[in-house]
Amino acid sequence: MYKVYKKVCAWTGIKYETRDLKYLDTDEACIVIANHQSALDVITMGYMWPQNTVVILKKSLKYLPGFNLCGYLCHSIWIDRINKEKAHKSLDDAMDHVKNKKHKVFIFPEGTRNSNDEMLPFKKGAFILAKEANVPIIPVVFSRYKNFYNHDERRFDYGGHVIIKSLKPVYPQDFSTIEELSDECRKLMTAELDRLDKELIDEEKSSSKKD
Repeated sequence: MYKVYKKVCAWTGIKYETRDLKYLDTDEACIVIANHQSALDVITMGYMWPQNTVVILKKSLKYLPGFNLCGYLCHSIWIDRINKEKAHKSLDDAMDHVKNKKHKVFIFPEGTRNSNDEMLPFKKGAFILAKEANVPIIPVVFSRYKNFYNHDERRFDYGGHVIIKSLKPVYPQDFSTIEELSDECRKLMTAELDRLDKELIDEEKSSSKKD
């Protein structure tokens, strides 16, 4: 379904580039985490979506037309953060996918969309899952959309360039605590986001000079 979004939105003229998706090309269970900027992430996900993956989404998206259909077709796990009992049940469902079905579980650890340059503090769920199931975390970074999308005005500029970069697996057994594991993943993703940001800015400057 994510790939359908990708084809439908081809008219935007945005170039999507993937790097090192080899880390996602595995039959082993793992937790995939990514930064969460806007609803455009649904399109970006279509360019990197690995096989045998379910996604954890907040329950409010269950009632968003179009997105809810996509979520159902992708066997999403809907998490209700307000109801702790239901939230724990969602994490139990995710654990079943990881341990018994050997699926990948995709999570946005920021927990909500964030258009700022700095990532929000990470929620603990993804890292608890990885620790308890003893499976690696594969961080994925979506470069910032600000070179073609004005978040405040909800305005697109035609064209643009998005880089989707998969980082090396992070193994939970290498860390003593959930906090250390979370902090390391956030540090790696922040550093890569900044690198990609600089690359796209330099690319835009170079293109402007040629024009």
